[in-house]
Amino acid sequence: MKKILCNKRYSGFVWHLIFALPFVGLSLLFLQFTQGVTWFLISSVLRIVFGVGILIAAGRLFELAPTDIISNKNLRSALIAGAGFLLFFLYFIVQVVSGFGQLTGLTIGIFLTKVLLQQLTTGFYEELNYRFLLLEGLKYTANTTRYKLIYVFASTVLFGLVHCIPSWDTYTFLTTGAIGFAFAVIYVKSGNIVLPMVLHFVYDFLIKMAAFVQWRPNPVYYGICDCSDIAYVVMFMISLVFLIYTPRRAKNKTK
Repeated sequence: MKKILCNKRYSGFVWHLIFALPFVGLSLLFLQFTQGVTWFLISSVLRIVFGVGILIAAGRLFELAPTDIISNKNLRSALIAGAGFLLFFLYFIVQVVSGFGQLTGLTIGIFLTKVLLQQLTTGFYEELNYRFLLLEGLKYTANTTRYKLIYVFASTVLFGLVHCIPSWDTYTFLTTGAIGFAFAVIYVKSGNIVLPMVLHFVYDFLIKMAAFVQWRPNPVYYGICDCSDIAYVVMFMISLVFLIYTPRRAKNKTK
């Protein structure tokens, strides 16, 4: 049992499931009995509790303090590695601005619980469970391109899958997975988990706000929307390049 739970290279995957499966199960259970503001508050509490649990378990597994895990280190490297997502985010902002009409149907309660609190805690929990916990073990491998691809794609697939619960949607799996891939590259290349948390929150915040937007139809907006699939592909490809690219100086240090 110790080999399964305490191997720094691979046990992160085991601990990921230990936290992810009960989290999903409890979320589905509470959804049967609650809705609206009540559900969003419970959902946020679950994210906080499981996120803190991950900090404790992962801290013991990797011998790290919470301040070592939630670190804004190597911000410059993180921003460079995040070029793919940042470009995609710019596209998303242009899309929103080009078609924004007015907000409608958004109450204070929904804004504070669903749009703000739930998305803030989502960034906290999901980045710890789907990025840190799954990718930290990479540091204890040979850390070659092959290992990077294995770990990052595993994180990507699991992140895409969880967003297809309770019903499968291939497009959601691919698009959410692509965003998760971009966040994973940021962490692998910099060790910075704070930037993915912040970007995750901001993007989800705007996505939830967009659900309350009354869009203003116009050719520019429709044209930009038609390019969404291209934007996802570009984000993925740029992130992939940054993942597999190793500066010559870094290569020499490994010899």
